[in-house]
Amino acid sequence: MDTTPERIPPLATEAVELVTCHPRQLEIAPLSEAGQPDESLPYLTSYRRRAHDRRLASIVEAAACGTSGIATVVGGPATGKKRALLEAAYTKGPDEQLLLYGWKIWPGLSPRNPEELLASAKGFQKNTVVWLPSAERYFFLCGHEKGNEVADTLRNLLLDAKRAPILILASLTPEYWQDLTAPPEGGVDRSHVHLLLQGTSITVPDTFTETEVTRALASPDPRVSEAAANAPNGQVIQTLVAGPALRTRCQRISPFARAILDFVIEARHAGHGPAMSWTLLRKGAQAFPDGPDTDESFDKALKELTTPVRGGAAVLAKETKTDGYRLAPCLDRLYATEAPKPILPRASLWPVLLETVAGHDSLDIARECRRRHLLELSAQFYLKSDTPRARLELAAMLAKAGRIDEAIAQYRRLTRVGAEVEEAINQGANILFAAEREKDVLDWLGPLAETGNRSAALHVEVAHLRCGQPDLALAVHRRRAENGDLRSAAYVAASMVSPEILVDSRGPLSAEDREKQRIRRRKELDKAVRWLTGLAGRLECDLLPLITDLTMDALGIDAVLEMLSEEATDYDLPGAYLIGAEALSAVGRAEEALTWVESARRHGVPGSAAVAARVNLRARLLDAAQQCALESAAEGDAAPLIEVGDAFANSDPPLPERALRCYDDAASGDAPAAFSAAALAAAQHGMLDKAFGYCRRANLAGRAPDPAEIVRLLCAAGKVTEALEWYVATVPGSLAPIARHIKDLPEAMTVAEAVRSRKNLPRWRALAWTADELLEAPSGGTGRTTVSGNGPHRATPSRLVLAGHLYKEAAKSGTPRVEERAVRLLMDARNFVEAMHLIRSGHETVPRRLRALLAEALAGHGALKDAEQLLEELLDEDDFSAAAGVARGFNLHEEYVKAQDIAERGARGGDVESLVLLGDLRRGAGDQTRVLDLYCLALAHGHPGARLRINHLLDAADGRAWEHTQLRKHGLDPRGEIAPDWEISVPGEDNG
Repeated sequence: MDTTPERIPPLATEAVELVTCHPRQLEIAPLSEAGQPDESLPYLTSYRRRAHDRRLASIVEAAACGTSGIATVVGGPATGKKRALLEAAYTKGPDEQLLLYGWKIWPGLSPRNPEELLASAKGFQKNTVVWLPSAERYFFLCGHEKGNEVADTLRNLLLDAKRAPILILASLTPEYWQDLTAPPEGGVDRSHVHLLLQGTSITVPDTFTETEVTRALASPDPRVSEAAANAPNGQVIQTLVAGPALRTRCQRISPFARAILDFVIEARHAGHGPAMSWTLLRKGAQAFPDGPDTDESFDKALKELTTPVRGGAAVLAKETKTDGYRLAPCLDRLYATEAPKPILPRASLWPVLLETVAGHDSLDIARECRRRHLLELSAQFYLKSDTPRARLELAAMLAKAGRIDEAIAQYRRLTRVGAEVEEAINQGANILFAAEREKDVLDWLGPLAETGNRSAALHVEVAHLRCGQPDLALAVHRRRAENGDLRSAAYVAASMVSPEILVDSRGPLSAEDREKQRIRRRKELDKAVRWLTGLAGRLECDLLPLITDLTMDALGIDAVLEMLSEEATDYDLPGAYLIGAEALSAVGRAEEALTWVESARRHGVPGSAAVAARVNLRARLLDAAQQCALESAAEGDAAPLIEVGDAFANSDPPLPERALRCYDDAASGDAPAAFSAAALAAAQHGMLDKAFGYCRRANLAGRAPDPAEIVRLLCAAGKVTEALEWYVATVPGSLAPIARHIKDLPEAMTVAEAVRSRKNLPRWRALAWTADELLEAPSGGTGRTTVSGNGPHRATPSRLVLAGHLYKEAAKSGTPRVEERAVRLLMDARNFVEAMHLIRSGHETVPRRLRALLAEALAGHGALKDAEQLLEELLDEDDFSAAAGVARGFNLHEEYVKAQDIAERGARGGDVESLVLLGDLRRGAGDQTRVLDLYCLALAHGHPGARLRINHLLDAADGRAWEHTQLRKHGLDPRGEIAPDWEISVPGEDNG
């Protein structure tokens, strides 16, 4: 007798109403970190239909009209397969009503097992959606026999006219699709599966097209637009899914993997580039506490970090070309490039970097160390880089530290090896001149000047003059003149003619003495002219203009005319007539100048019309000047027309239309600079269309004017809005050149809207970008310390307010980073009430990420008891980020003792802002206890405002002189303390 218990058949599950089914019931979860979604954002991201969605919609439309069907979307991991099926199920018709309104969907809670599907299928009625995401669970993983049975049941369901319409929505990866639709082999029969799926596949691409990425960038959903902005190779959905999953992975890794990750993050803060070699990771992780001590444990930890999460990304991605590793882009921004708090890399990291890193990474680390005033480390990395640029930067750093001899040693090395020679000479000479070490300039650059180096010769000449050696300086100029330097030729010739003296120690010179002086100076001039004439012969060039200037300076216009008349008649040089005309015009003798021009014309001297135009211009005879300029243009020189156009544009009253005609005529005469001049003139007079049109033509001609100057002129003409819109639409890149013209909120909003249109950004992103540009643009001031403690802003108070309003508007998008930045800027501008309102708006309870900001806002507003209570809750959780802000609030409301107490607690907790604030509070109270030490530690962390405070402290000299000298010369050590003495020592090199 068979005693086997009778198998209980699986219980069938009922379908549920489609319209009331929540996405979570269909295995569609929200983006979340550690299982916690951001409740301030919608459950699902926004969705924009793509090509495959249209194919899905057509099958849904057919089902709504009574035709049963099946659609199988096929795509890689995290490509949006389930979301595409969901959107298809909720397709709307032209009347905005669901096509499948009144339908049911099975299962009511996905997934189910194949047995449940088989049992439930018997009860399926018409107007039912069968939901089968990851359909391999029903066709493959349960074995081929069971899968075939499921497929057979579904085929019969689709063919059952009594239960039509039925709609099956399924998804598979390409690998499972291939397995399920392949020809049978090895006794595996999947014939029903093959027949069910045949012709039903709809491919979901792994990547977005360029057009789809552009549309995603403009999405109002910050999650989508952020993903599109950071997605590699169009992998928008993978990036969207992977970000939260990667952050969750980082919270749950093993201690060995944590050591590797910590090393990578700190190396990035130290200035290392994104890519790091296996060797660097191995040595770096080993140097950290709890790091892997064997290759086996390291490889296991590395595998943990390189294993992809949902979406295909990994914490560390392996590069195929360089065999290196780099942080996932979203993590690199979170922990490195956009990290909210500066990090001082631990001391054990630096030896590893010095031993392992080379090339450009060394240069980047050197620069970061210099920024943190870690001077010895910076010097070591500069030397490790060993490029000419690195040597130049090292020398500049040493000079700023007062280590001039070591700086000059670097410049000497560069000139010796022939790298960056001109820059090395100029920087080194200027440093020595500033230190009043002219003899060192002569010792170093004298030999270089002898070899013909022009820059060296210039500095040697200055050094000779400063040393009281004019004859030696003159000798330098003579050598340069013989080599074709006309400025030196003019200098030498001028030195041959003694200056005119009208009064000596006895009083005004007598007529007889003045005549003797004139005769002597005439002889000196003749000697100088002979020298110049000989030089002209040796160089085979025309030095008559130079001789004319020399004669004018020595004897005046009459002597010039006599000399030039002789040149023109006796030596048959009619070009002298034009030189004479220019000289006469310069002293205001326009009629005579025109007579000389006419003589030049009679002799057929080229350029006569151009000189005539300039003579008339100087005499303000604009009509005559225009006529001569037209003649000059006909002869091939259109430049005078541009000068005449400028004169019309700036005449009183201005004549812009005539100016533009001159520029047009000049452009016709092949003078591309005319378009630029026309654009500037049109902008000056507020002629928008003409200004923009000429700018386009100037740009095509390769002679575009400065767009910021166009904006300045248009703004001065009252065309502010149009000018700003044009600039954004025309000029890519920063707003810094025009930031000073954005003076109120309507103008700022205009710019943001233009940015949105130009870059195809969502509105919130355009607003945030515009605000950041206003904050970063130089203001010409020294910066302003803000309430929030982010160091000195470069922005003026008015720009700070504008940026706060822009961010407040952008925060309506719900983007956490934007919301936090908006709150911060509102507090910087001391709008604490608005900051609190923004924190609380849209949230039933204040999100954890905003609690610290709320504590700061409460303190700034004066709700000190509430602020202190919230701060204590944060401190109990080891969150010290609000300490500095709350302390500032207490200080603002004159609770000085309590403010200093809170700042001290924050500093002990490692909060860098608290270090700076504690120094500020102590200094303000006249207590210098460890003020410099606090600032130094903050500077080593990379705090942006610490250096300015240290400079103020040193300038005021309110501290120990030794500390100040030592800090300037030797910088800080890796612990953030004033470094002991150190020297640059490179074996085999001359450092003297």
